[in-house]
Amino acid sequence: MYVSIKCSIKDVFDPAFKAAALTALSDGIRDAVDADKNFSTKKAEKVALVLTASASVSADDKAKPKQLKATIAIDGLLTGSGAGQAFKASGGAAMDGLNARKLDRDVAGLIDSVVVDLMKDKVIPQMLKMKP
Repeated sequence: MYVSIKCSIKDVFDPAFKAAALTALSDGIRDAVDADKNFSTKKAEKVALVLTASASVSADDKAKPKQLKATIAIDGLLTGSGAGQAFKASGGAAMDGLNARKLDRDVAGLIDSVVVDLMKDKVIPQMLKMKP
């Protein structure tokens, strides 16, 4: 089944890390979807699942962060079948021990870890239930 992915970053403590956060979010979701043999992001079909994801990343101190927190929400909607099934999933995590010179990598790594858990534990099981 085809899966369309739409991602956005709601809020990030420093705009310089928005691109890294968005890339980690979209790549993580796409990799998880394509890893399941039941789904694909490559070939469009009439019946599809639309995943809309958003993420926020905050820091305890914007100037010299010692801890990052990420929250991610993923909404799923089945289209093209007339069923109109939908679901919502969300998760989050925190990270300590940051490298001040590689904060973009830390932001991306934190988002990726949340996406992996969220997709495995909540999103993919819901997608499988909705598959016609």
